[in-house]
Amino acid sequence: MQNLFLKFSICLLFVGMGFNAPAQNKKTNPTKKSVVSYPASFTITKVELDKIFALKVTETLTNPTNKYLDKAQVLMNTKNGDIRFLKAKLSYFAKSSLLVQINGEYTTQVFIMSDDKSVFYKAKFDRDKFILRKCSEDEIVSE
Repeated sequence: MQNLFLKFSICLLFVGMGFNAPAQNKKTNPTKKSVVSYPASFTITKVELDKIFALKVTETLTNPTNKYLDKAQVLMNTKNGDIRFLKAKLSYFAKSSLLVQINGEYTTQVFIMSDDKSVFYKAKFDRDKFILRKCSEDEIVSE
């Protein structure tokens, strides 16, 4: 009886392995990750930047005219004399933050940096607006 059970178990094992082999050899299409296409450049007006600075920490900006700033949540908004610093989580750019540092009246630096190193932007001021252009991480770190 034990011998019959042993033979039956071994037979069942080989039959089971035969069913698994085609399933394991079957090639599946790898799931395509959604590739997000970030713009080469975009603008933020001085008025839009002032609206973000007017918000308190954890408040969210509603700005349907600028999809890059819409639903941005303020994480940090500090002021010490004429130095101001703002950090906001952007909903358009995954895992990215808008960083703004104002040192006095004439020096304003605006960056977008991502935690996963997928996208970086650096701004240049031109006629009441900041033009943010895609750049490398090294260009921001060297600032």
